[in-house]
Amino acid sequence: METSRRASSSAAVGGVLALAVFMSRLDLFIVNLAVPPISRQYPGTSLSSLSWVLNAYTIVFAALLVPAGRWADRIGRRRVLIAGMVTFSVGSLLCGLAPGVAALIVARVIQAAGAGAMVPASLSLLLAAIPAPGRAKAIGTWSAVGALGAALGPVIGGSLVEIDWRWVFW
Repeated sequence: METSRRASSSAAVGGVLALAVFMSRLDLFIVNLAVPPISRQYPGTSLSSLSWVLNAYTIVFAALLVPAGRWADRIGRRRVLIAGMVTFSVGSLLCGLAPGVAALIVARVIQAAGAGAMVPASLSLLLAAIPAPGRAKAIGTWSAVGALGAALGPVIGGSLVEIDWRWVFW
């Protein structure tokens, strides 16, 4: 009974942590298809300015992965994960409400900072929560869910921009 409960708890923890990596990877690719509608909403915005909607997220996300892992080790994995999730959610809300491209770029930086904190914290929490014999499978699942987020980004993004480009952030 105890083993079954522990396995169930590990699966639930793994699922929540995989969701964090799914969201961060989804956001790397979901916005690509929103660039043309964003451009139409803000006529006169240069392509180089619009490219920062994509690049700001990618650069900040990548730049924070290693430092955020270190922060998670120092101040606590759970704290960094929760802070990352809150920051990511606030950034997403601000992206959806952005009144212009400059505000959208700033909101994407906030969103990316949250994602950059979520990914290493979620992996370290996963490693701590899963007993050694199940770690390889858990890491494989965590990675596969992240890859699924990246693969589904354009599909989901394409569907959502049909409603409104802001929906890719909500």
